[in-house]
Amino acid sequence: MPTDAQFHCNSFHSCQLCNYCRQCSHSSFLGSGCDETGHLWRWDFSPQFGPLFLRKDGEPLAHQPEGADHPAWGAFEKWLEEWKKETAI
Repeated sequence: MPTDAQFHCNSFHSCQLCNYCRQCSHSSFLGSGCDETGHLWRWDFSPQFGPLFLRKDGEPLAHQPEGADHPAWGAFEKWLEEWKKETAI
C-alpha cells in the first residue's frame, strides 16, 4: 500500500489524468491515518460503501472498528475531510 500517496485509487481502469478516478463508480481509495495515540490505521475506502479497515499486509481486519468512539474513526474522519476537498468536482 502506498504510504506517500494521500489518495490512491484502486480503480480497475487506470486514469491518465490524475492518481484517482473521482468519476468512477467502482473507484476504491487507499488511505491511512494515525489516531490520537499514534496508532496507524489503514483502509480501503469506497464512496458507495465506506471504509474497510485493513491489516498491515493489506488484508481486511478480522474485526472492523465498531462504535463512533473507536479511535480508528477519528483517523478516518480526518482523512475523509481532506479526501472530500481533494476530489470535489
